[in-house]
Amino acid sequence: MFTNVCSGKLQKTIQLSVLMLLTGCATSLDATKDLERATLLAQNRLPVQVDPSLSWDYREPLTIESAISYAIMHDAKLQHEFSIIVQRRAEIAKSSLPANPTFSGAFGIAIDGLAGAPIIMQGMQGLSWLWTRPERIAAAEQTLQQSILSAAHRTITLVAEVRKAYAEVWFNQNHLQIAELKNGLAIESFEITTQLAQAGEASSLEVDSANATVIRSNHAVVEQQQSVQLSKLRLLNAMGCPNQLEAFVIVSDEWSTRTFDSYEELQLLELAVSNRLDLATKRAVVQQRSSELGIANPPLLSGSVGFNENFGDRQAITPGGSITIALDGDAKETIAQAKLHQAELAYIDALRTTQFEVRTALELFNTAKKQAVIIDKELISTLNMKLQRANDTFRAGELHPLERLSIENEVLVANSLIITDELNLALAAIRLEVAVGGTFQGLQK
Repeated sequence: MFTNVCSGKLQKTIQLSVLMLLTGCATSLDATKDLERATLLAQNRLPVQVDPSLSWDYREPLTIESAISYAIMHDAKLQHEFSIIVQRRAEIAKSSLPANPTFSGAFGIAIDGLAGAPIIMQGMQGLSWLWTRPERIAAAEQTLQQSILSAAHRTITLVAEVRKAYAEVWFNQNHLQIAELKNGLAIESFEITTQLAQAGEASSLEVDSANATVIRSNHAVVEQQQSVQLSKLRLLNAMGCPNQLEAFVIVSDEWSTRTFDSYEELQLLELAVSNRLDLATKRAVVQQRSSELGIANPPLLSGSVGFNENFGDRQAITPGGSITIALDGDAKETIAQAKLHQAELAYIDALRTTQFEVRTALELFNTAKKQAVIIDKELISTLNMKLQRANDTFRAGELHPLERLSIENEVLVANSLIITDELNLALAAIRLEVAVGGTFQGLQK
């Protein structure tokens, strides 16, 4: 006779115990706060404010703020990093749970007339998770931290890419305006030379030379038009919409009003070490590998409890246990130590790379600043004075028209050089910001 009541009570007891065990160890799967941490971490290291409510209509001028907001909302790599955060949060929840318990049952059919066991129920649970749970959770939390840092770092990198592409469009448009002005001077010079040739005051050779100058200036205009179009395509690609077909215009207010400070190399190096998220990611890997040392070779124990009932109405509960001999334990510990050492070396290498990037970016920034702020101002001041004197001389009838046009063209060439230097300064400033972690905030003055 089977004792269904006793077996039913045992099953309910096992189920209740498992339920209490699982609910007590479970961790939330909601990664909302982790995503918010990544967003806030990036925002605190950005040199510009990001307004996610901004939208972009191609029929309206594209501002730098709208370009950045659009890029953050549509960047596939950034969304990929956010997806990894959700995955890592789920892995923490998984690591906090015990190993999956095993339940088995069987019933016997007597064929020899003796009192066999008509019913057998057994549950088995690995116990190693009891002493490895803290290390497993710590390691999983470090992988989550890495994904949060990686997502924030991607945001900083994306913003820098958009700002660079936007600056290239802006300054290439300025280059195009200079090319069109130079083309106008070339045409005017050709017309004057032609009139002088008709009056017998210029040779056919001079007319041919002026005509060749017009052709070269037309070529330069087409080349600058291409540069503007290609830089717009790069901007669209950085924003995550390379398939945008409609024409658009941009309006820049970032570089026209920005002033550039001077920075000390040692201060920038210190800021980079504390501020760069890719370095923080490397440090999190070291912490992860350190936590994994504790679970490299744990004792593998299992516990079990069974219930037997035979045909003679005799019942028995059979607790038991097992231990697994880890023959590869030493190898596992060696592997874990090697992974930790590799993570430490990777961090050291990242530190050295950071130092190189900061020093290189600072050198480029200082050179670009000297050219754009000091030398170019002296050049344009000198040429403007020269042009003013040329105009005064021309109005007095003491300067040939072609000589005045030549001086105007010299001023335009200088302005083209200044635009190039201003672009180089803008790109160098962005590069230096990225090299120190995204922003100069927190730098000791």
